[in-house]
Amino acid sequence: MLMVKPFKAAAVLLGLTLVMLACSCMPSPVAVSPAEGPTVVPTLTVTASPTTPPTPGPVKIIYWEEETDDGAIVLDELAAAFMKANPDILVERAHLRNSEMRDLYRAAALSGKAPDLVRAPSEFVGPFSELGLVQPAAPLCPPATLNAFFPGALEAATVGGVLWGLPDNYGGHLMLIYNKDLVSEVPPTTNAWIAQLRTLTDLSKQQYGLVYDLNEPFWLVPWIGGFGDWPLDAEDRPTLDTQAMVDALQFTHDLKFVHGVVPRQADYERAYDLFKSGKAAYIIDGAWNLDRYVGTGLNVGVTALPRVSATGLAPTPMTTGKYWLVSEGIAGPRLDAAARFVQFMTSAEAQEAWLAKAGRLPSDKATASSPLIAGDPILAGSMAQLSQGRGLPAALEMSCVWSAMKPHLTAVVAGEETATAAAAAMQADADSCVAEMNDVTPSPEGG
Repeated sequence: MLMVKPFKAAAVLLGLTLVMLACSCMPSPVAVSPAEGPTVVPTLTVTASPTTPPTPGPVKIIYWEEETDDGAIVLDELAAAFMKANPDILVERAHLRNSEMRDLYRAAALSGKAPDLVRAPSEFVGPFSELGLVQPAAPLCPPATLNAFFPGALEAATVGGVLWGLPDNYGGHLMLIYNKDLVSEVPPTTNAWIAQLRTLTDLSKQQYGLVYDLNEPFWLVPWIGGFGDWPLDAEDRPTLDTQAMVDALQFTHDLKFVHGVVPRQADYERAYDLFKSGKAAYIIDGAWNLDRYVGTGLNVGVTALPRVSATGLAPTPMTTGKYWLVSEGIAGPRLDAAARFVQFMTSAEAQEAWLAKAGRLPSDKATASSPLIAGDPILAGSMAQLSQGRGLPAALEMSCVWSAMKPHLTAVVAGEETATAAAAAMQADADSCVAEMNDVTPSPEGG
């Protein structure tokens, strides 16, 4: 029987109630068999037990996914290879839209009709694990399997110190993109980089060394890591009133007010327009937009952000991926089949296929050394940054962190709040949000 954890119940019960009220009108997943083509499968319908013992045959496992059409081709090719090598297992894929995945899976799992596996973005791990819909991933595979992944790739599927899923690809990270016609060499440290940015900036010509949206917390996170900390601790508690946060905020403030190497005002689109028009030497942007830059006609380079001179540490952008999660309650031969399938689908062989056929960077450390990456300067630069990333926390507390960071980062960048005051205010706001989420009133001392 599935049990909903009492912790964070207030954060999940409303969504759960809406799901159960709406499940009667939600579309069913589309099951896809490589041999038969798409058919609609009523996954939420109970099938009567057979009156005679079934004929022994392959163990059938079903998984749900929300991939693109191109990605679905890779999934089917890999599943076909797995079934050929494992004729005792039959694999069926069911496709859902991303917007449907969370609600349909919750409804199916809570009514005892979940698929064996779900392949989902990392942000789904938090609610699925908190509701007890999935089971821990570590017991399903040998330690050597876990050691093959980048630590950051596993971190994005870890909640409460428990690993809930395994990734088959990795990305979603910020990185440093530069115009090779303006930059011949990227300095290795922030002090040297800022000195170079000054030479590349001419405010009279609206020419800048660096552009990006300074007001967005996601862009602040790499510097928090570079100064030695992270927005959540090992127990998923917000850690915002720290020296690392103060230093990261001050660093961002100083790019504008002390060094003068960024525009006074630049949202995301204006930053892109400045870089595209040759008015900026560097931009910090995400891997999801890489094609946009390659298509500008500029001589574009990609690399990792410089190490922070004050600490010697590399900036750590947040990273995401697609994760295989095993439904709670799956046991016996189906669990064994699901575990074997997940190990294959996250193996180096499978990740090499994702890299070759879809350009997806791997979560597997060995595959990161593939000639397909080493021979492509853009992919190599992106991989260099990705290998230093940390997983986007899946814990529900991260939503409190984002909401607490945004207004105070904006105030610092506007020159209206000091870095020290902003870090303290972020912490207070995040703590209040978490207390409300957990329905706990903090003591006057903050305990």
